[in-house]
Amino acid sequence: MEKVKNLAYKYRWYIFGLFVIIHLFAFLNRVSLAAVKSSLEQTFGITAFQYSNLSSAFFYTYAIMQIPSGILADTFGARKTCFIGGIVMAVGTALFSMSVSYGMLFFSRLLIGLGSSVIFLAILKIQATWFEERQFSKLTGLTNIFGYSGGALAQGPLAIVIGIFTWRATFFVLGILIAVLSIALFIVVRNRPEDKGYEPIVIIKHTAKTENTGILKTLAEILKCRYMWPIMVINFFIIGINFSMTAWALPYFKDVYHLSVANAGMITFFYPITAAVFGIVLGAISDKIGLRKMFTVFMLCVLCVLFAVIAFANGGKPSITTSITVILLVGGFQTFTLLHFGIAKDLNNPKYSGMSTSIANVSMHIGSAIVPLFAGAIISKYLPVLGAQGAYQKVFILFLVIAIICVILSTLIIETNCKNRYFEMREGKFTKSVFKLK
Repeated sequence: MEKVKNLAYKYRWYIFGLFVIIHLFAFLNRVSLAAVKSSLEQTFGITAFQYSNLSSAFFYTYAIMQIPSGILADTFGARKTCFIGGIVMAVGTALFSMSVSYGMLFFSRLLIGLGSSVIFLAILKIQATWFEERQFSKLTGLTNIFGYSGGALAQGPLAIVIGIFTWRATFFVLGILIAVLSIALFIVVRNRPEDKGYEPIVIIKHTAKTENTGILKTLAEILKCRYMWPIMVINFFIIGINFSMTAWALPYFKDVYHLSVANAGMITFFYPITAAVFGIVLGAISDKIGLRKMFTVFMLCVLCVLFAVIAFANGGKPSITTSITVILLVGGFQTFTLLHFGIAKDLNNPKYSGMSTSIANVSMHIGSAIVPLFAGAIISKYLPVLGAQGAYQKVFILFLVIAIICVILSTLIIETNCKNRYFEMREGKFTKSVFKLK
């Protein structure tokens, strides 16, 4: 019996490994356009707005699919859900490499977003069935590291590979690789230990007695919680800024400081790495002291300072050392949004924690699709008039205004002290002031 148990514990890491590697490629695909921007401009003559729209296309389908993805993982299982998603992502990636028009590029990005949308929630499903509950947060952090690693590879390393093999060959091979990994996942993965002939590793216990409600009724209840809305709006704006930075940081260094794509890419390579480090440390400290709101308010204030520096220092062109430092710190200080998943969970019925966190996630990805469009529109409008320095300065001023608005909204977030407060709030026993940080 002990030998069989050890086999199950070993086998689950093969399963987890396949999932997070596909997640890495999904994240790489998500932010890969920065490395190929110059090539697309030369091949298709795309404008700054078209580039931003192409970057946002990924998030159109990704955001729409967030709540359905959770339902698919629950009904079809993580194995089939991730396999189908991986194949769709592979087809989209290969199609991107063969595009002959802007419309074809746009459609392929929609497919990539559609396929990628189901992977993260499928990983969470696997974590819940193959691993003990006490490992959930650690595994989620490990999953994020793989995701951020994909984002890092999409910067300098991808730009170097594209420079050697061309962007079409690179993305075609990438599509084939994703397809092979998806097939391997379908062969190796089982949704539960029982499907492989092992004993269950996790026995789910229901400690709260709650009535069964439909999906629409549950969604309505979550959206009626007034404390959810500051979280959702802040997530919308800050993650929108984050992906605007991901899309435009490399072109910013190239256009304003006249760096090569490879050199600019090596700088932005560290953007997701900074985010990964900040996210892990922040989560550990927050769990340790039982506070979340305090970090949101403080880190938003820091973001205001950072955007003010890069927007106004030396007329909008600080020293390159300052710009590199500011942009990398922006990547780190936006990670407070990860704490909002915990707040969303604590505010709502624990039975439907997946749905409450998915709604917080949806607002992030809608922002990821919309905010970069405004950044691209500003650059397209002011680049011919003010040049690169003036155009990017306008974008950073926009980000500063958004950050100030978010600081004000952050005072409306309620501190749950890392405990579920749903039943206390329903019974009127939890009356903590929203204006207190603790």
